[in-house]
Formats: sequence, C-alpha cells, structure tokens
Amino acid sequence: MFTKPLLVLSLSAALSGGVFAQDFRQHDAHVHGHVELNIAQDGHDLLIEVTAPGADVVGFEHPPETDQERQSLNRALEILEQANGLFNLTAQANCQLEEAHITHSLDGEKHHTDQHHHEHEHHHDHDHDHDHQHGEFNAQYHYHCENISDLRHIDSQWFKLFPSTEKMSVNLLTDTVQTALALTPKQTRISL
Repeated sequence: MFTKPLLVLSLSAALSGGVFAQDFRQHDAHVHGHVELNIAQDGHDLLIEVTAPGADVVGFEHPPETDQERQSLNRALEILEQANGLFNLTAQANCQLEEAHITHSLDGEKHHTDQHHHEHEHHHDHDHDHDHQHGEFNAQYHYHCENISDLRHIDSQWFKLFPSTEKMSVNLLTDTVQTALALTPKQTRISL
C-alpha cells in the first residue's frame, strides 16, 4: 500500500531544486471551492492524491445528521473509490489502478476505505484528530502503467462530479515535467 508520506516525499524531493520550488503550492488553509491535486510518477507507477473540503464533495463538513446527508456521504465515497471515473489517462499508457485509499474527517475522526486490486493483508492505524473543525476528503490512487512514456495527458472529471469545486491546484512531478498548474471547470486536462 502506498501512503501519503510516499507522495509527499516524492514531491518534497523535487522541491529542493530551482524553479519548481517557487511554483509549488501547498495550501494548509481550508478553502471551499478549492481542491488540491498532487501527481507523482515513480518509474512505472503513477500516484494521484486529491484533498478536498467536505463542502465541495458532499455539501457539508460536519457528521451526517440526516438520511439525505448519509446518502450523500455514501454516494461520494462510491464515486471517489472509482478512480477511473474521476481521471482519464492516455489509453496507450496502459495504466491499471492498483489501489485506491479514501479517507474523510467529517466527524473529526478519520475514516477510510481501501480498494485493493490485488490480495494482501493490510493493517491500518487510525488517526484521531478531535480538534479538526473542517471536514475534508483525501483520496489516493496508485496506478501501474505498462507504457508510462506514452502517458500524454490526464483528463479530470472532478468538476462534473463535484460541481461546487471552482479550482484545482495541481502539483505535478514526472520524469519529464515538474510544475504547478490550475484546473477549472473549463480547463480539465493536464498535459504531460
């Protein structure tokens, strides 16, 4: 299983040099309408991480209180577990989703679901942050790409699925590209 520290470590390694360090943006502030997207390539593996305010994903940031809110949460988790519905990768790259890991903190505790596309036994540590006031979602996707050099673009369907989002800040690190850019409902393609 890959974890957030692996993605952060990959991106941090790139930050130690030059122009990318100036362009790299990581927002600690919780801003509604603004989603963070980190993408890192490691050999034939592609790691994608999305961090989004609960308001953008389900319309609220507190524990679900009504049946409608519980249904919204369950529907959002189902959507987030289906990475291929969120991101379209260049078909010629032959990328297969190996793992999806989704967490949320709508009630001040982190809850997560894992979708493994291979069989292992996994043990999870549960982080509890009772002081967290803004519920958010974190989704991590691990792809293995047979022809990673043929990966030319990634198209995001995020804005169609979660229309409250106004902007995605993208931090991108591959063998050929190190950059920070923004996606909007009208510009949803990441060119590699």
